Amino acid sequence: MPNTDISIEPLLNARTNAVGGYQISDQEVGTTSYYGYINEFNAWYIMKSVITGAETNYTYTKGDSGYATAWTGRAALSYDRFNAIF
Repeated sequence: MPNTDISIEPLLNARTNAVGGYQISDQEVGTTSYYGYINEFNAWYIMKSVITGAETNYTYTKGDSGYATAWTGRAALSYDRFNAIF
């Protein structure tokens, strides 16, 4: 019998593991949203999403320490596309 398993879990895990080891820590949701992630070594990244009409743009910033300060000042940080940051 053919494999009929169409679970999307492997796809979700692959997407989540693109920057493996980070866990969500904070979020601020609105037209401009911020999602803060941190790992066990205190490295972090913040994803920013901006909704304009039917389009959503995602950009990122990251650091090796100082997450609390970065999260507090998140709106003033410099963000770029995933491939430019990672």
